[in-house]
Amino acid sequence: MAGPEPIGHRPWLSSPLDDDDPLSEILRRLPPRPSSLPQASLVCKRWRDLAASPQFLRDFRVFHRAAAPLLGFFHNTNLGGPDRRFVAAADPPDRVPAALFRMPCGRNHKEWKFLDCRHGRVLLIGSVGPRREVLVWDPMTGARRCTPVPPDAGDVRQGAVLCSCGLARDCRSSPFRVVLVWWIGTTQHWRVAAAIYSSESDAWSHVISVETQLAPTVLVTQRNARKPGVLVGDAVYWLLPESRILEFDTVRRSLSLISGPVHSAGSPYWQSHLVLTEVKELGYAMFMVTEVSIKLWKRDTGNAAGWSMHRSVRLDKCLPRMPMQAKPSLLGFHEESNAIFVWINAGLFLIQLESMQSRMLCQGVGDFEIYPFSGFYHRDAAGTQADDACSHGLPIATLTMWHYEDPEGDLHGPFSMAMLHRWRSNGFFPEDLRVWRTDETKEQAVLLTDAMRMPCY
Repeated sequence: MAGPEPIGHRPWLSSPLDDDDPLSEILRRLPPRPSSLPQASLVCKRWRDLAASPQFLRDFRVFHRAAAPLLGFFHNTNLGGPDRRFVAAADPPDRVPAALFRMPCGRNHKEWKFLDCRHGRVLLIGSVGPRREVLVWDPMTGARRCTPVPPDAGDVRQGAVLCSCGLARDCRSSPFRVVLVWWIGTTQHWRVAAAIYSSESDAWSHVISVETQLAPTVLVTQRNARKPGVLVGDAVYWLLPESRILEFDTVRRSLSLISGPVHSAGSPYWQSHLVLTEVKELGYAMFMVTEVSIKLWKRDTGNAAGWSMHRSVRLDKCLPRMPMQAKPSLLGFHEESNAIFVWINAGLFLIQLESMQSRMLCQGVGDFEIYPFSGFYHRDAAGTQADDACSHGLPIATLTMWHYEDPEGDLHGPFSMAMLHRWRSNGFFPEDLRVWRTDETKEQAVLLTDAMRMPCY
């Protein structure tokens, strides 16, 4: 009777994980969080090589394209250096370092304004001047493309960057389009104009324009009020003051103005925002201060008013208690996760409208111009920006970006460091006063005396 076969000679059954094809399928289905692939790469060298291969990363982005994670947001507030224009939206280990999103414009970053973030790309416009340009930037790879604005472009206030690949391809390697909208005319007679840039032809389309009946106060208010647009099908919508909405149809190449819900008439601009409903229809959100809730309307062409009530979302369980004189703001909307950015005196909060989960992102301010950015971060593929440790131009001490809490628990700010230094010299502050920046939370506060000694502060 033969004895047992020696262990060293037994034929081992191969594991499915020894084959790159099923392993690739398994890894592709990992959650698209920034930490997923790095953690999988720790298993062994073969997993690490597969997770870092360009082909796998392309497949991973295509597979999760409809659910790209929110990494954070860019903003148009000057808080110092070029790495201070991005605020991360996730906790470790999924928190992406802000330094990786250092502005591609270097020391001139203050002369550039964000207009849109979409499909992993960012759209910026340069300052007013003879060589105004728009810049399309991929923060994940560092790739950028710059082109002059149309020769007749006036006061550009809205813009959008759109991918042409659909859901079956990777946006990162696909052509894109840029939409710019500007206003031309006099105090009593205004026209709105738009043009589309194609990365394939490297050219702008002819200018489309339409006469408007907007009151002069709308345009004056809108000069200092910008919010990102919302993409619904083939059309982009931007919210204007006095509950007016600008629509640009990218297929028909047409511009039109529509009115918001009747109940939104007279509501403050910063307490309203355009959103998407669960079935990707155009929605209109308005903060109701007395009820601590958000009213949501949806576009309804079958309704004589053009809108119908969609739902009401109570926020009293999602937000800290607000003082009676509070003036909350709706500052942004993330289309992929159906989440809205709400600012109150306590800080800027991200609220997921389905689960009603909320988290504080930073202190923020009531007119914070923010542009949510979602994408697929992989540390080995992320682009790097040129080092520029300090911002030059305005002295850092003069930037109004510091907040503090008084002994009664009330929050104050933003103030400049020069102002805080003067108040401290006059004996208004205790020695243990702690301060934090607009792009930070109270939990990140440092002693005022330490902040005054920090480089680039």
